[in-house]
Amino acid sequence: MKIKGKKIADISVMIAGKAGDGVLFTGNVLAKILKRQGWWVSTYRDFPSNIRGEPTNYTIRASLEKIYGQADDIDVFMAFDCGAIIDHADKIVKGGIFLCDGLGLAHVAPSRIDGRTYHIFPLRKLARENFQSELYKNMIALGALSHILDLDFRVIEGIISETFLKRKGKKIVRKNIRAVRLGCQQAKKMIEQEEIHPLVEKKDSGRLLLSGNEAIAMGSLAAGCRYFAAYPICPATEIWQWLAVVLPEYNGLVIQTEDELAALNMALGASYAGARAMTSTSGPGASLMMEAFSLAGMAEIPVVVAHVQRVGPSTGMPTKTEQSDLDQWVYGSHGEFPRIVLSPGTIEECFEFTVKAFNLAEKYQCPVILLTEQDYGQNLRTVKKFDLTKVKIDRGKLLNQEELEGIKDYRRYKFTPDGISPRALPGMKNGLHMVESNEHDQNGYRDEDSENRIRMMQKRMRKLENAAKDLIPPRVWGDRESEFGIIGFGSTFGPIQEAIAQLKDRKIRAKYMQIRTLWPFPRKKVEEFLDSCKEVFVVENNFTGQLGQLIRSQVQMPIRIKNILKYSSQAFRPQEISSQIQMAVR
Repeated sequence: MKIKGKKIADISVMIAGKAGDGVLFTGNVLAKILKRQGWWVSTYRDFPSNIRGEPTNYTIRASLEKIYGQADDIDVFMAFDCGAIIDHADKIVKGGIFLCDGLGLAHVAPSRIDGRTYHIFPLRKLARENFQSELYKNMIALGALSHILDLDFRVIEGIISETFLKRKGKKIVRKNIRAVRLGCQQAKKMIEQEEIHPLVEKKDSGRLLLSGNEAIAMGSLAAGCRYFAAYPICPATEIWQWLAVVLPEYNGLVIQTEDELAALNMALGASYAGARAMTSTSGPGASLMMEAFSLAGMAEIPVVVAHVQRVGPSTGMPTKTEQSDLDQWVYGSHGEFPRIVLSPGTIEECFEFTVKAFNLAEKYQCPVILLTEQDYGQNLRTVKKFDLTKVKIDRGKLLNQEELEGIKDYRRYKFTPDGISPRALPGMKNGLHMVESNEHDQNGYRDEDSENRIRMMQKRMRKLENAAKDLIPPRVWGDRESEFGIIGFGSTFGPIQEAIAQLKDRKIRAKYMQIRTLWPFPRKKVEEFLDSCKEVFVVENNFTGQLGQLIRSQVQMPIRIKNILKYSSQAFRPQEISSQIQMAVR
């Protein structure tokens, strides 16, 4: 029977412990349960790059309305050890509830948990006594949370069965279900009804629970990608993992290469041969790719690179989020050549922009970068099913055999008014298939003549001069009449949206420009936005304000631009944005 009482519209649950405790697994299962009960779900994983021993936590947020990221506070906290309470107590909202395994509780300062209800909940002891293994502490914890949130046990059983039946068999399914029931029963004994946070059950409506990496992989498949070469690197590896399973079913090929330079070179080879090809990487891998990136520009070979940003420099913090590689792709590599850099801000856009990236790469015969971050790459969001009827394939000036035979003097790098030359594939009759990393003439033969160099550079750079109609324009949100503006890109989308709502509650109106194509820079649209503002705040997850610097380099406007920066390895919370703007405008 559903508990009547307070109505919950938005709730955040944090599960915390040490790496190896199963925190992420437990969080994933809870996220699936909440999604299956019809709630919009957003997750945030904060985990170390080592396998065991260091602190890790997983926040699962559920809402009756669509959400894009984490909230400011935590309502329910499940700690596998009490060190986690010391680390995160200040995030727990007044009136929230703690459950802690109990080990080390004496070290928790009472002032840190004042105003919140806490219970010692012996997860490990219960698991050892009832299952002779601490492994089942995760399912016991899930059972306790199911009582606090008043979750539908039929949904829980279904997800446990889906998770374990094929891999472990019916016996393990039954033991895990029994562990969940035990946790629920123990919670009932110690938790008062006024501490319950009952969630209403709604219709699921067939929505999906996906990470940005999974959405990019799906988008590449829908776009016709049939060759994917990559070296596994956190936090981009899930793209590779998803395609490795699925792409062969569609006559595609996934190659694990020896390094990232080889990955991009192999993708270029496949694209040259006619396949839609892609690779993925993160910071250190992108640095290795730069030589091949320049080759793509010189040889005018279409290719898509998904770059999921992490904390740098060097190895940095491989499992944490940051937006510090914008400059790497806008300005990176040697020489000058056209490139397109797209920045999705939602899971839906991860899918849509991937499809768009393949079309742009082939239409403009250049590399296209999908620039995301660990926050969106590895965390889950609820999305509606993608509309595949909207997927359109545009292969640009790719010639078929009949078209090629109609050209008397085919030249791969022919000078054209738009800078885009007709493209034939190796093996086609009457084609000339020369690719040089050196400067070349219209046929592709090496040519170092100064006059040819000038014309060939102008040809390549002319490609994007009139591309605005095909690029993804910025989008403006919020109160368009406001004199206070916010600009951001990528995963800052969610916290900025909620920050605008918080400012509205405080009688401050603001509007937000989401820049979705970082390069070629949307100068005209940004100028119009800046011209309509008295003051603008640029929100970024980096130290130097790379987007702000890019804006200043491209736009000459007499306006104050202030940076709101975060480089702690954590994603923004809405309050961190709204509070800074509130202090600045009053």
